[in-house]
Amino acid sequence: MENLSAIYKRLSTDALEGDELDSYYVDAFEGRGDNPVMTLKRRLLDNPGGKLQILFSGYRGCGKSTELNKLQQEISNEFIVLNFSIREELDLVNLNYVELFVITMEKLFDVVAEYNIIINPQLFKSVTEWSRTVEIEKIRVLTGEASLEAGIETEVSVPLFARFFGKMRAAANASSSTKKTIIESIEPRLSDLIGHCNDLVREVKSKLPKIGKQGLIIIIEDLDKLSVEKSEELFFNHSHLLGSLQTHVIFTFPVSLCYHSKSTVITGNFDQDFELPMVKVHDKLGNPYPKGREALHRIITRRIETECFEPPELVYQFIDISGGCLRDLFTMIRDAADNALNDGRTRIIKTDYTKSFFKLRRHYENTIAEKRVNNEVVTSVAEYYEVLKTLALSETKTVDNTGVTLDLRYSLFILGYNDVGWCDVHPVVRSILQERKLIP
Repeated sequence: MENLSAIYKRLSTDALEGDELDSYYVDAFEGRGDNPVMTLKRRLLDNPGGKLQILFSGYRGCGKSTELNKLQQEISNEFIVLNFSIREELDLVNLNYVELFVITMEKLFDVVAEYNIIINPQLFKSVTEWSRTVEIEKIRVLTGEASLEAGIETEVSVPLFARFFGKMRAAANASSSTKKTIIESIEPRLSDLIGHCNDLVREVKSKLPKIGKQGLIIIIEDLDKLSVEKSEELFFNHSHLLGSLQTHVIFTFPVSLCYHSKSTVITGNFDQDFELPMVKVHDKLGNPYPKGREALHRIITRRIETECFEPPELVYQFIDISGGCLRDLFTMIRDAADNALNDGRTRIIKTDYTKSFFKLRRHYENTIAEKRVNNEVVTSVAEYYEVLKTLALSETKTVDNTGVTLDLRYSLFILGYNDVGWCDVHPVVRSILQERKLIP
């Protein structure tokens, strides 16, 4: 039996990639009840040179990034896939739509360098002229990048431009005042920047046959982790700009906006939207759902042995209380393993499960707090609990799409499943309602 100390790494909540994707990936779509990734893959392969603008949503912690990494692996022979994370590269809390084009330019120049793509010198000249405009000159001075010269050689220009846009991105993250200056400087010249973005995209796509590829795909990760307010601002106010890149782009999309009053307007500005379903551990009536439970069991046992649990069937208690949220499932097992190790045991027992359960429950209970905007209470704690209570007791398992339910979906208090589009209270949250005598 493997040491429990290996569980922390084996059950990492980070998305699978590289060798770990090959070793640990499990097809869980039977447990999800639908396979939108297969459809998405077909759309891309049917038109590799196209420019589909795609929204890809799903509840946080349901495995979206892993599925996108798996998709990238499967299409890597046909496509150059440019995948970057907003959470890792930019400031999620204060993200501005302008920054998405700055980082896209940076990453596109990285692709040009990686594949040794020869770019038309006229493009470098155009970007250099843009960088020398009065507005952008401020940013060059601010970032200390004064070496952009017209007419320099391609092999020098590529890393130079990548560095320039990289410095611009980093400077925007450094301070709010610097970000403000950069945004205010670029906005008047944004249409030109988008034009240069598309010029670079076309240059890359025109050279694809020489490097044995058929298409270019940009995947922008972690936009689904934006707050409800920030994601509404980005996708509603600026979707016409987000969809302007002339190549396939996949935007991770907050699932809460799928149930927003403006969702039809937002999705109408994109070519297609896909939602990755949660893995179901129970059906609409609350009965155990074997296909989902077994899918999660395979995911766990691909990484660790059932002998880590005593008895081995204890793993199903973790599965059932997770509600199908992989992040919560992994977090609980990791916490239980730590507790067992701290107590000098080599197996996870019911006591460890119980402690990890209460730790996760405290996390959810502590998260239920009144919502304030401009120091005014817009949603009380009682309102949140009332919606949760109503859903927990509901036979239809549906809720009205109010601001309260959007917050609860975003925070995973409410989890949505496929079939007829029903949802339910997270099992851990249900126990909170029970303890408070709000439901039987």
